[in-house]
Amino acid sequence: LKRLEAWKNTGTRLQRWGGGGGGRRRKLMITAGLIGGGGGLLTISGISYAEEASPRATGTKRPSHFYIVGDIGGTKSRIQMYRSDQELKEERLVAAKTFPSQEYGSLTTILEEFIAENKEAMGRHSARACVMAVAGPVELNRVYMPNTNWNLDGEEMAKALNINKVVLMNDFVGVGYGILGLDKQDYISIQDKPCNPRGPIVVFGPGTGLGQAYLTCDGRREYTVWPSEGGHADWAPRTNEEMRLWHFLKNRIRNRMRVRGSIVEVDHVSNERVISGSGIADLYDFFRGEHPEFIDPKLEMKMNHMDKSAVVSIHGAKNDNFLCRMAMEQWARSFGQAVGDLALAYMPTGGIYIAGGVTPKNMQILEETNLTKWINAKGRLSKTMESIPIFVVKDKVPVGLIGSRVVARRVLRELYPTEEIHVEGQPKNRLESELFLEKQYPEMFHYTPIEG
Repeated sequence: LKRLEAWKNTGTRLQRWGGGGGGRRRKLMITAGLIGGGGGLLTISGISYAEEASPRATGTKRPSHFYIVGDIGGTKSRIQMYRSDQELKEERLVAAKTFPSQEYGSLTTILEEFIAENKEAMGRHSARACVMAVAGPVELNRVYMPNTNWNLDGEEMAKALNINKVVLMNDFVGVGYGILGLDKQDYISIQDKPCNPRGPIVVFGPGTGLGQAYLTCDGRREYTVWPSEGGHADWAPRTNEEMRLWHFLKNRIRNRMRVRGSIVEVDHVSNERVISGSGIADLYDFFRGEHPEFIDPKLEMKMNHMDKSAVVSIHGAKNDNFLCRMAMEQWARSFGQAVGDLALAYMPTGGIYIAGGVTPKNMQILEETNLTKWINAKGRLSKTMESIPIFVVKDKVPVGLIGSRVVARRVLRELYPTEEIHVEGQPKNRLESELFLEKQYPEMFHYTPIEG
């Protein structure tokens, strides 16, 4: 009865296949209805069976699906091809390749080359679906990628590539869907609390920029990802030193824009300016001006030949340079404050997932500065913040590609509907949270039997 909760509406029919003798299979059909008004009592008003020949028994060969997924950036394009059975329960990687984006005139050209290279493995089949997570804002399945000067149109690509459907989605939306496909070994828990299996989920990802997205659950317990530009929300200074930092960053942003010929007035400093990878270098420069007596000429020379933010991060973790350490501690505090603000805005009882390339590389400094303390430091709502589960996706987990696979499987479900098809509707750790939901909403799980 627990599992019938989703079929409460009157007249809903639940179908289930079972084994039958003689090469046939039995279909169990249950008609369920909601009675008793506000009592929420569930009754089963009809049970019947139907038999039909099983495709396996009759020797009918079930068709397989080829599909292509990708994580497309301005520097490189990672492409994969998979082959699966009809129910998407068993699938294998057919091919994978990384292409240098700048050397191609379009994404279509890359995909044509990739398909041609794997024509023998595909045989007479063609790809049925293609999902690309791309670095750019997607509208109506179209996107312009400024770093490559590509104009992409999903419908035109589908025709050119002879693929049933091509879906383009923002790369961080892809990360959001990737959360649904993660295994336990792909992330660590930094605030181990039970997840509400239907609660909102937030994804936070500092990298080159500051990506954010949120997920909501529908009545089928399946999550949908929604894009967000929350990374551009105002960074809020809390101390006099942080107020000086705010003015420093505002002036730096203004000067950079003037160099580019822009006359737009700078009216705010965003979280992205502080928490993204490039923000670390700016934090170092601020503390360099605040404490010039701690400048190390040898370290400064090193920064001229290496990525400056990476140098600051490394020496901040080693704690062998005062300015680097100050910069990384400020970064960690601002990081926690921004995650806490997201938690207040969305109340993500389904969990906060921190992804992106910057976080795993700086876990040591986040732990030493007590990240969860700064996330939960929200005054009267601190106790509420402490109840929200928080996870960090491990380094080198291809979340964007995983997300493209999740969406591709949903596309195949729409193109080739079957009762037995399997797709990821919610993060896998939701299965461990049934007790949480049952505790919060016992009426959903306990039904009074009806006599007669």
